Amino acid sequence: MLSKVAFGKTKSQSAVRSQSQVSQLTSSRDLSRSEALTEVLQTTLDTHQLLSVYAEFIAARLPVDSLQFVSDDQIFNLIGDYTASDYQHVVMLYADQDYLGQLVYDLIRPLTMPQKMRLEQYHRELTFPLRNALKFSKLHRMAVRDHLTGLGNRALLDEVLDHLHVKLQRETDRSHSIMVLDLDGFKAVNDEYGHNQGDDILCAFASLLKETVRDSDQVFRFGGDEFVVVMEDTNLFQAQDVYIRIRNALAKSKIMSSFNLSTSAGTAQLESFLTIEQTIEEADQRLYQAKHGGKNRHCGSIGCA
Repeated sequence: MLSKVAFGKTKSQSAVRSQSQVSQLTSSRDLSRSEALTEVLQTTLDTHQLLSVYAEFIAARLPVDSLQFVSDDQIFNLIGDYTASDYQHVVMLYADQDYLGQLVYDLIRPLTMPQKMRLEQYHRELTFPLRNALKFSKLHRMAVRDHLTGLGNRALLDEVLDHLHVKLQRETDRSHSIMVLDLDGFKAVNDEYGHNQGDDILCAFASLLKETVRDSDQVFRFGGDEFVVVMEDTNLFQAQDVYIRIRNALAKSKIMSSFNLSTSAGTAQLESFLTIEQTIEEADQRLYQAKHGGKNRHCGSIGCA
């Protein structure tokens, strides 16, 4: 069953009547809980946290087997594993004219009319905090993306590395590595053929990196023609294998080959006793070592290849 729920800041007469019906069909305890839900939802702009709070609230009150929130670009699995059931309730959420996404409820049994009325009230409490969280999330994604390549920028890199560094304090037996790469010969090509051609090359290299690294790896543009690959649960020997894959893919790239471009890299392993800045500096020094040792090579603490 699919329904569309649109909430505006100005209530129509029908909305007032609906609110009156909700009041009649719910106890004062339910309404106070809903008010408490509103207060909690307004304390966070983190979309996942907000939806998790909502899901926990719903799970305690309605016969929900699974719950998803699906927006234009994200899917949040909030309760259980999604499996289409015989009793499905789908609600499209709007705040004024803004489409937010849809809530997909898989139910253990059909909702009663009082439950449907309570759920409508819960949606009313969720809608505007959710819109604020989604807008904040979109702005954050824009703020941490490199405008040219679409990769994560230095701000996002810092967030990811800070998170890994905290994890490393708790899980000291795990290995995480970062690789700093740049394009050998890029400056000469950029100077001779212009910035437009240089931008095309940077975008092509960014795409090559994303397509070549493993699914668990994350790629960032560090600045200029320098890029960073963050590799979780990866030691320096495994990191060298990742570099070899990148180097081989670059050698097969038509645009890179046409300008006789190659890549050099330096890798360092995250350590709990080193700061993020020290680790990046270590990887950068190894990149410098690779470039001055003949280019088109990778250097780590295990040597260069």
